[in-house]
Amino acid sequence: MEQVLALERAKDPERRNIPLVVRMKLDLAGAKIHLTDWRAFSDNDRQNLIDTPFEGPAGEEHFFRVLSQALESANREVMPRIAPAAPPITLWLNQAEPLEISEFRQDARVYAKWADLSRFERYLLCHAAQQQDPERLRTIALDTNLLTVQEV
Repeated sequence: MEQVLALERAKDPERRNIPLVVRMKLDLAGAKIHLTDWRAFSDNDRQNLIDTPFEGPAGEEHFFRVLSQALESANREVMPRIAPAAPPITLWLNQAEPLEISEFRQDARVYAKWADLSRFERYLLCHAAQQQDPERLRTIALDTNLLTVQEV
């Protein structure tokens, strides 16, 4: 399930920072915004960006429309589109779990079966791996369905 994580809500109750679920959708849509844009959005526009489903190529266009409307209503400039996230550069879109992600996950003592993970759970796993933050991955795992922390 794509959602704002509990750790993000606790750390940023005012939603001043772009949540990971929106960052993932921005990557998938080939869109980019500045933090100042996000902060200029109304609470309703922020929630719409969080809630907008993103499935397949139609999701890319729909999300970009919702984003453009939010930018327009906030009197912000629409950003030019960039290349959408695609494998192999974006490891979370790979069909098989990349070795470096598997090793990081195991070192962090988090169990997951890559094939069963949602796109968002893969994104979260790769995000924590990119930051080389095993504790963050364990915290994220508590907020997901298929990432589980292994006891020592």
